[in-house]
Amino acid sequence: MNYMKPAADNEMPFQESLNDLILSILVIEDNPGDVIIITKLLTASGIHFNLTIASTLRESLSLFIDHQFDIILLDLGLPDSVGLETLKKLQVFKVVPPVVVMTGLDDEDTALASMREGAQDYLVKNRLNSENILRSVKYSIERKKLQNLQKKNTHQFSVLSSTTASLNECDDISLIYTIICDSIRQLLDKTFAIAIEFINDVSYQITNTELIESFFEKITLLTGIDLNNHIFNVDDKNSELNSFFKDGILHEIKGGLHELFPGNNDLKSCIEIEISMGINYIYAIGFLRNENFYGGIIIFSSRVIGDDDKNIIENICSQASISIYRSLIKKNLRSSELRYQELNQDLELKVSERTQELEKTNILLNRELTERNLAEEALRQNEGQLRELNATKDKFFNIVAHDLKNPFTSLLGATELLFDNIEQMDSEKIKKLAQILNDSAKSGYAILLNLLDWSRSQTGLIKINPERINLKKLLDENILDMQLYSTNKEIILYSEAKEDMNIFADKNMLNTVLRNLISNAIKFTHRGGSVNVKAVISGNEVTISVKDTGIGISVDNIDKLFRIDSKCTRPGTDKEQGTGLGLKLSKEFVEKLGGKIWVESIENKGSEFIFSIPLFSAPNPL
Repeated sequence: MNYMKPAADNEMPFQESLNDLILSILVIEDNPGDVIIITKLLTASGIHFNLTIASTLRESLSLFIDHQFDIILLDLGLPDSVGLETLKKLQVFKVVPPVVVMTGLDDEDTALASMREGAQDYLVKNRLNSENILRSVKYSIERKKLQNLQKKNTHQFSVLSSTTASLNECDDISLIYTIICDSIRQLLDKTFAIAIEFINDVSYQITNTELIESFFEKITLLTGIDLNNHIFNVDDKNSELNSFFKDGILHEIKGGLHELFPGNNDLKSCIEIEISMGINYIYAIGFLRNENFYGGIIIFSSRVIGDDDKNIIENICSQASISIYRSLIKKNLRSSELRYQELNQDLELKVSERTQELEKTNILLNRELTERNLAEEALRQNEGQLRELNATKDKFFNIVAHDLKNPFTSLLGATELLFDNIEQMDSEKIKKLAQILNDSAKSGYAILLNLLDWSRSQTGLIKINPERINLKKLLDENILDMQLYSTNKEIILYSEAKEDMNIFADKNMLNTVLRNLISNAIKFTHRGGSVNVKAVISGNEVTISVKDTGIGISVDNIDKLFRIDSKCTRPGTDKEQGTGLGLKLSKEFVEKLGGKIWVESIENKGSEFIFSIPLFSAPNPL
C-alpha cells in the first residue's frame, strides 16, 4: 500500500539538504491504526515522502528485491517475527537503509540492544509526535551517511596502503600496470581499467585487457581497431591520447571512445560500444614520460569519479611513476653490469690470445673512462649552475622585497600626509600628492606583475580550467562543509554574501583557497568566537575575506606565513596541528587565478585573510 504526502500551505521547516527530496519510506507495521497515526505524523512533520506499508516481515523482505528505500520504520512485534530477531533478519541484506525501531515498550535495555543490532533510533509509540519523528528520520539518514562515508574512507585507505606496499616491492613494469588496474577496480565499483604503454612516438600497446576481451570483436567490427594485436599506429604524434597522459592528472575524456580511438570510427559506432559495455564515463591518467617511456591508464566507469577517489588515483599513479622510474634505473644498472662483465671476459680472452688485442681493449677502456670523466665534469658544472640559479632565486626575492618597500613607503607617507592635512591643502598640493600616489602604485603593481610572471614560469605544469561559478553558492557550500567543525568548537560560522554573484574562474583552485582559509580561521579561534566570510564585487574584480575573532598573529610571523622558504606553524586553540602549507598553497593558487592574498591581524583580537581575483580568469569567458 502506497501513500503520497498531500501538499500543505504551511509546512514545518526541514533540513535544507532534504527540502527537494521525496523520501521513500517503508513502514513495517501490522496495526492499521498505528499506520494511520504514523502517516499523519509524517505528513505533519513536513517531510516529502512516498510510503510503502508491509504488515509482515516476509512481505517486507520481498519488497527489498524490487525497491530501494531511504528509511525503514519497524515495529518489533509482527505476526511472523517478534523482538530483536525481526531486526536481525533485516540485517541479512548487505545494503539496508536506516532502520528506526518503533514499539510500545518503553524499555532502555531494549532500546540499547536495538542500537547494537544496527538500528539508527528507537521510538516509543505513545510518545510519537511530528517533531520527534522528523528528528529521528533526519538524524537516522545523516548517521547512515556518516557510517557509509567512514566505510568508504576505510576502504580507500586500505586500497591506498596495500597498493603502496605492492608498488614499493615491485620492479616489473608490466606487473606495476596490473597492480594499478586491480587497485582501481578495488577502489571503484562497476569500473574496469586497461593499461597503455607507448612503444615509441608512433605506436603503443594495450595490456591488462582481460575484462574487455569479450568486446574485442565488436570494437574491431565497428571501429576497425584490432585490440587482439595490441599494437596500433598513431598517425598524429600530438593526438588527444598523448595529451591525456602528460601531466599525471585524472582527465575525463569528453568524447568517450570516439576521442580515445581516433581513426576509422564514427560517433554512432562508439556510442553503441559504450552502451553494450555499460560505460557512462571514460577517464585517463598518465604515469611517467621521458625519451624512452610513456604510458598511462584508461578507466571505464558507469558513474562519475568523485574528487576523493580522484585524489587517491592520482596519488597511486604518482607512486607508480616512482616505481616505474626506479625499475628503469635498475634495468639500466643491470644492463651496465652485464656490459662490464662482457668487457672483462673479452679482456681476459684477448689477454690470453694476443698482447695487441689487450692494448686495443685498454684503449677502449681509457676512452670510456675519458667519456665518464667528461660526463662527471658536466654533472659538476650542472650542479654549479643549479646552485647559482638557487642563489639567483633568493636574490630575486630579496630584490622584490626591497623594491616593494620604496613604493609602499611613498604610498604610506603620501596618504598619511593627505589624511592629516587635506583640509589645509589647496587643489594643487592635493594634485601633486595624487600624482605621487599614482606613481607609487604603478611601481608596486609592476613589481607584483614581475613576481607573478616568475612564479608562473616555475610552475608551468599546473593548468587553469576556468568555468562559470555562482560565488554565493560556492561560499555556502564551503561553509556547510566546515559547519560540523565550527559547531564542535562552538564557533559561529556565517556568510555575508546574500545575493548571487557570477564569476569565471577555476573552481578547484578557488575551493582549495576557501577551504584552507576557513579551516585556519576556525582552528585559531576560541570557543564562543565567530568566523565571517564576505565577498564584494568592485569593478572587474571580486574581493573575498575570511575574518575571525581568534588569537591573531604577531607582526614577526605575519611576514613568514606565505613564504615557501620559511616554516611558521603553531597549534590551534584546541591544539589542532598543521603543516603551514595551506596558506602557501592558497597564495600560489590565488596568484595563478590572477589575484593576490593578504592578512590583517591584531594579536589576541583576530585576523582577516583577504584575497582578490578577477571576475574573469580567461580572455574569452563567454
